[in-house]
Amino acid sequence: MGLLIALALFAGDTSQWSGVRELKKGDRVGIVQADMKRVEGRFDSATDDAIVVDGVTLSKDRVVRVYRRPKLNRVARTVIGAGIGVAAGGVVDGTFGQYLRNEGHGPDAGLITGLSGAAGAGVGAASGGGYKTVYQRVK
Repeated sequence: MGLLIALALFAGDTSQWSGVRELKKGDRVGIVQADMKRVEGRFDSATDDAIVVDGVTLSKDRVVRVYRRPKLNRVARTVIGAGIGVAAGGVVDGTFGQYLRNEGHGPDAGLITGLSGAAGAGVGAASGGGYKTVYQRVK
């Protein structure tokens, strides 16, 4: 039981270099160095003393933070969200919107589709992504 609690406490601990060693070759990562310069690229490998990204080796003592970059950028998420919103809005507009227009008090054709597309784009832009810290040196 105590071992499970200890594992749970260290699972979210970003001060452990072991998180860097668990990255997979090809993962998109970024590194903030002690001089605040950034290196971003694909993870190659890591040892107890260094990390290699796109063939560039950085020693552990120069690394302040290692983070994993999101798989999809904000533009891609926005486009996907807009597409889903337009599709859902088209279905609602073609069914419920048409019913309301037949009754004489519905919105103009396409209005629901357009609003749903805009809402989907907003949700897509605000969703997911984000950088996940893998390692951060403690002061």
